[in-house]
Amino acid sequence: MAFYRPDYVRVKNAFTSKKEEAKAASEERRAALSAEIPELDSICRQLSATGPRIFEAALHPEGDLEGKIAAIRKENEALLAEQKRILAEHGYPEDWFDVKYECPICNDEGNVDGVMCVCMKKQLIEAGYETAGIAGLAATHNFETFDLSYYDYDSEIRSKMKYVFERVKNYAETFKVGASPSLLFLGGTGLGKTHLSVAAAKRVIELQNYVVYGTAQNIFADFEHEKFNKPYTDQSPSRTDKYYECDLLVMDDLGTELKSQAVTAFLYNLLNTRLGEGKPMIISTNLTTADAIVERYDERIGSRLLGEFLPYKFAGKDVRMLKLKKR
Repeated sequence: MAFYRPDYVRVKNAFTSKKEEAKAASEERRAALSAEIPELDSICRQLSATGPRIFEAALHPEGDLEGKIAAIRKENEALLAEQKRILAEHGYPEDWFDVKYECPICNDEGNVDGVMCVCMKKQLIEAGYETAGIAGLAATHNFETFDLSYYDYDSEIRSKMKYVFERVKNYAETFKVGASPSLLFLGGTGLGKTHLSVAAAKRVIELQNYVVYGTAQNIFADFEHEKFNKPYTDQSPSRTDKYYECDLLVMDDLGTELKSQAVTAFLYNLLNTRLGEGKPMIISTNLTTADAIVERYDERIGSRLLGEFLPYKFAGKDVRMLKLKKR
């Protein structure tokens, strides 16, 4: 498990910049106030010489080295106390010159003793949402907000949807590239397919995996652009590499895209490549039968979707319509 490398580099660089900005702001406060209060300027200069004085003493250890270092530290403590007194006398807090880091745990390093800090992990997860394409959905489409009460009108349907919910949640919680299977969500509009697709993507990202989410229409539009619109001499990054490289690809609304031989070819190649490399997919579709899938695409694609994906049949009434009735 590892966060998407470009996201890690971008976030790490942001942490480095943030740390340097915090140090620069501290120095600016120090310089401005020292110019205003000469006493502080003298104290700051003496304090900044503490480290070099201890180093110099260590280079010439003749005599009582521990005593020399203790004396330097005692002087340092007296200077700090005087600095605090002067700051308070002029109405400034005693930590006015301290570096104000955003994270007090890691001091904006991003890690503590070689372990990633919670602040950096949070930033990487949020970057993962952006990269995956679910930043706008992550807050509302998650396992905590999937409300099974919308299926209470029928105990059998509720039982089926509870089973689907629990299986998908467990899938996301235990996701491993090369070990987790691909999932196929089948069912009509408004039954929760998109909600659980995004919820699974969100949780897999939080487990430090590289996820890409997109509607079938947008994904195939990228493939069409690469094949038919991108000039041969265009050296810009490929729009479609991410669909092959990611740890988990989530394709929503398969079957709503424009039908064409090119789309069928794109889908077949994508399925073949990812399945062959052990990279899972979650595909949702309104096509609810084997015949409908084969008719829409072909037998090769139907065989892969129905034979190599774990199918989950969504049931019930359109939840969106039920929500409108509650308003």
